[in-house]
Amino acid sequence: MAEETRHEDRRARYTRQVIHEAFFELMCEEGFAKMTVADICRRAEINRGTFYLHYVDKFALLDEVIDEALDADPPFEELDNTLCQRIPTNEAYRLLYSSPDTLPHVMSRIIERGGETGIPYVMQKTGLDEDIARLVFIFAASGNMAVNNQMGWKRGKRFNEVQALLRELYEAGLEHIRSK
Repeated sequence: MAEETRHEDRRARYTRQVIHEAFFELMCEEGFAKMTVADICRRAEINRGTFYLHYVDKFALLDEVIDEALDADPPFEELDNTLCQRIPTNEAYRLLYSSPDTLPHVMSRIIERGGETGIPYVMQKTGLDEDIARLVFIFAASGNMAVNNQMGWKRGKRFNEVQALLRELYEAGLEHIRSK
């Protein structure tokens, strides 16, 4: 039985992998808005039933892909300096972050996931209530996304300098709110 479960897990991983590959190819060619589940299935060479065993719809697939990008470890040199440590590590993920079709969904997902720790952090640093702390967190996350988008999502020395500056500005702002 354990061997059968391991085989199913391997098969499920492979199926998700080919679905992801098809998803990214279609993102490059036609964008998320025009992509359909049928398109993904044709490209992945699977049937719709197989797709629906893994995902409710294309938005569930998008959420999984965004989560993978967010879960990727940032380079070591960025761990302590950056306000945003989850810059996409490859071109396919960067496409999600820069496409007008997917950016609002990416931003919502970042706020949802980042808010789990970011909102309590703002509350602890400032003494603000949860509703206001959430707005401060959304402001910081949205601003950081806008700056990263302007910089083309490219890591490097300049990125690290800007991120360190944004982190300093954010922390000083939180400290200023606390002192009022």
